[in-house]
Amino acid sequence: MSIRSILRCAAAALAAAAGSAHAVDIHVGSYVQTGIGADFATPYDTFSFIGANLTVAASPTPVAVTLGSYSFEVGPNCTTCKLKPSFDAWIDLTVNGVTQAFDLPYVWHSAGPQDFLTFAKPKPVTFDFDSLGLVTIKIDALPKLSSTGGTVYGTMTATVTATPVPEPTTFALFLSGIGAIGFIARRRS
Repeated sequence: MSIRSILRCAAAALAAAAGSAHAVDIHVGSYVQTGIGADFATPYDTFSFIGANLTVAASPTPVAVTLGSYSFEVGPNCTTCKLKPSFDAWIDLTVNGVTQAFDLPYVWHSAGPQDFLTFAKPKPVTFDFDSLGLVTIKIDALPKLSSTGGTVYGTMTATVTATPVPEPTTFALFLSGIGAIGFIARRRS
């Protein structure tokens, strides 16, 4: 077996040890805002988000997930509304028992018979689990929602990336193996 083959096997073993990470439990909170576009109190123009509970295999390659579902309900349209209120939907995101909130900013406006919600792209949320590594959740931007009445439904998606950190003993064993291979290679030449 050549030195290159041995090094490739050692690198693959280290990658497997570092990548043999655990599953990531994700719990996503919910949010609701009613009467978001009216000049007066109304039960209509409601944006709601219902979060999901999911388990994802920890992977250094991004894994696509669905964080939950949303709805935008529009009642009788406001043909004279000129307001453009903006909101911040703060949604809790709990990963392996640690909670952070992500901000989903959006703006409501009306153009005669149609009401709209326009979303900004949320910033990624990173959880640092020290020796277990980092878990980053990159939330996809929601599309612009529009309705002339009734309810619009959809799902919020994201990508989850887990960057595992090898255990110190695994890393030390890998380095000692590389040192032994180097010693043998030097001795042969």
